[in-house]
Amino acid sequence: MTPTKILVVDDEPDIEPLVTQHFRRQIRGGSLSFRFARDGRQALDVLAADREIGVVLSDINMPVMDGLTLLSEIAAQALPVRAIIVSAYGDMGNIRIAMNRGAFDFLVKPIDMTDLDLTIRKTLDDIERVAAMRRERDEAQRMRSNLARYFSPKIVDILAARNEPLGPIRRQDVAVLFSDIVGFTGLAEGLAPERIMEILRDYHARMSAVIFDCGGTLEKFIGDALMATFGVPDPSADDAPNALRCAFAMRQALRDWNRDRAALGEAPIEMGIGVHFGPVVLGDLGGEHGMAFTVIGDTVNTASRLQDMTRSLRAPIVASEAVVGIARASAEPAMGGLLGRLKPAGDHPVRGRAGTVTVWTASDLSSA
Repeated sequence: MTPTKILVVDDEPDIEPLVTQHFRRQIRGGSLSFRFARDGRQALDVLAADREIGVVLSDINMPVMDGLTLLSEIAAQALPVRAIIVSAYGDMGNIRIAMNRGAFDFLVKPIDMTDLDLTIRKTLDDIERVAAMRRERDEAQRMRSNLARYFSPKIVDILAARNEPLGPIRRQDVAVLFSDIVGFTGLAEGLAPERIMEILRDYHARMSAVIFDCGGTLEKFIGDALMATFGVPDPSADDAPNALRCAFAMRQALRDWNRDRAALGEAPIEMGIGVHFGPVVLGDLGGEHGMAFTVIGDTVNTASRLQDMTRSLRAPIVASEAVVGIARASAEPAMGGLLGRLKPAGDHPVRGRAGTVTVWTASDLSSA
């Protein structure tokens, strides 16, 4: 157990033996540890050398620097200690000055050791209470930061306010988007590993920003591929339109990135995107040593296969009729323009799935 460190500031020679004798059990037991100083200036030196001191017991009337000035210095330096004034000058004027300068409590000499015990205990309880609040705040911030890695800021605000942010395991309809860099293996040949990681980080950062801007959730990165969902954790009528809008916005972000790369003399990067809509199962998967919130089901597999289909159809975006049909019924004005950039591509078999899927493709590689 780490002892709580207390600094006693008093120029009276008998104060040190009095304190060490009274608190001998706590000192031997390792729960309390005492340091001593003769004046306020010496106390500040001790505090500067030992940042683990949590409580200061200080007299008022001392040479070099008095206790009230010490309080002002503690406040000015924002030292993380609780100060208790222990003084024979217990008139209301000194008490008010001490409290206004940040004293946690005020005891009057001669010291009542029982009262001192209670005051120290109360002070330590307050320190622990504040520390617990700080830990809770830090934990909340850590959890919020983790959420912000996968969800848009607006969704993070909603999830942070919930006791069970992502809810129980359930089935619901969502839109799923897969994207993948075309020919990344060939692109990476001859590049240093550090440069490959720089490219992937840049790609991830740009595409994540687009996904969040479109109200999506970043499900996972798989090397140079990514999976995003729309309608997690809460479904809405805009999920399919948002997914389709995101696909075109990602293509625009890629064109912007390629312009930056061209200015540096680097080769352009191509990307294929598949989008599908349908039922999934979502919830926590894992066990004792790790848990992850995930989305599984035929809709996920089909979206991934549509992304694969961008190669054979030579189209940057392949969207299922399930997505396009819902988007066509959307009242969003901009959706009409996006739909005009798609063309029907017929029914196609999907590997690992019975039957065919009716798909639409982006109108052309250069403008999609």
